[in-house]
Amino acid sequence: MIKLVRCDDRMIHGQCIVRVLGDFGIERIIGVDDFTASNTVLKKIYNMAVPSGIKSDIYTTQEAVEPIRQQLDSNEATLVLIKNPLTALTLFQAIDHMSGEFNIGPMSSRKDTRKATLYAYLTDEEIKALDAISDMGIRVYFNQTTDQRSEEWDRVRSSMKV
Repeated sequence: MIKLVRCDDRMIHGQCIVRVLGDFGIERIIGVDDFTASNTVLKKIYNMAVPSGIKSDIYTTQEAVEPIRQQLDSNEATLVLIKNPLTALTLFQAIDHMSGEFNIGPMSSRKDTRKATLYAYLTDEEIKALDAISDMGIRVYFNQTTDQRSEEWDRVRSSMKV
């Protein structure tokens, strides 16, 4: 079962390992990022950062579709961890009922980004992708950890004055 679909540009890091995995009882991580999946050294580093006992695989967007579909009917609590909203849109379009929610975690400040929350910055293309995901009826919300108040996309979007 897919317990959480999360966008976090750092992917596997302390907050993800300590809080997200525990808060959702995650047994498997499906990481999705084309660059990371095609870089054997980086892929190995991410997989090594995962605690023992938790399965982890990093896929390209295209490669991830079938493993995610397989997890829909699995009893294994799975985190789909995506590096950016553009990839997420592609996956939500390709996989029916992947999830009714999309969690945005930390997204670093980069060239041509706008501040969405204290911890998330988005490009215009990422904003359009989140709009499209939301238009599909999927709840898009910002939340780093479960003990923090969630911020809904509609409210964040309107405060960005895009």
